[in-house]
Amino acid sequence: MNEASNDREGPVHSFLSPEAVRLDLPISGPAPRMLAYGIDLLTMIAFSALLFMIISMTLPIGAAIDKWIGGLFREAVNHAREEARHPGSGGHFQGFAIAIFLLTEFVISTGYFIFWEMVTGGRSPGKMLVGLRVVRRNGLPIDLRSSIVRNLMRAVDILPAEYLVGLISILLSSSGERLGDHVAGTIVLRLDRPESAAEIPRLETASALILTRAQLAKIGPREMQLIRGVLRRSSTLGSESRRRALTAEAAEAMRIRLDLVELPNSDSAVFLRNLLESAERFARSD
Repeated sequence: MNEASNDREGPVHSFLSPEAVRLDLPISGPAPRMLAYGIDLLTMIAFSALLFMIISMTLPIGAAIDKWIGGLFREAVNHAREEARHPGSGGHFQGFAIAIFLLTEFVISTGYFIFWEMVTGGRSPGKMLVGLRVVRRNGLPIDLRSSIVRNLMRAVDILPAEYLVGLISILLSSSGERLGDHVAGTIVLRLDRPESAAEIPRLETASALILTRAQLAKIGPREMQLIRGVLRRSSTLGSESRRRALTAEAAEAMRIRLDLVELPNSDSAVFLRNLLESAERFARSD
């Protein structure tokens, strides 16, 4: 696996698919991630306030919570007055209050992100609005273990304040990973709006491939989708060398799939178009 650039702006994460075709996934930069986290933070604050109101008004424990918070408030007032009279005397209470606040915030945010990443396949509400998704480095959807690890690591990324460690890690990483992503093996993708699929050029005089029914049966919907995607993608590339490299990778993968000794055509793109037409004819007649 490696990172490189593609025709779009921004870094990409490149790897080989099981079909031995290179895939380029666009990586999110720090600015969209910060915006998404800001949206999620506001969502968490609103949800926490609403949940607290519901608990306070409906459940029997709500009265006890109100009494406990009222006691904390009175104690805070007393410590503030004591601090005013004797500076430095209220440090222990302030430290305790800050620790309780940070612990509560960490528990809520960790559960929040794990919940949404599992329910939506790697997209919190903030990431949905900004157009981001968390996936594993092999491009597969995030699993529960990866989600737990990357979100527990927020305790480190948030240090010393305002996600400074996480931001530095994103800037230094070529794949835009904070420490939690490095440990969990995840990346955050930009969900760029795809352009309309280009038409696959048809051959006026396509030379039929001599393939057995057993070979044609190996070209299922997945393989046909791969061929169509490669042909459409190659037609949008401006570089002839990149077009040849892309079609050559796909053609070699299909040669191995069909157990061919060599390609029947030296032009990989022509071979793929012929193969696609043969497979479509076989699918219609089957």
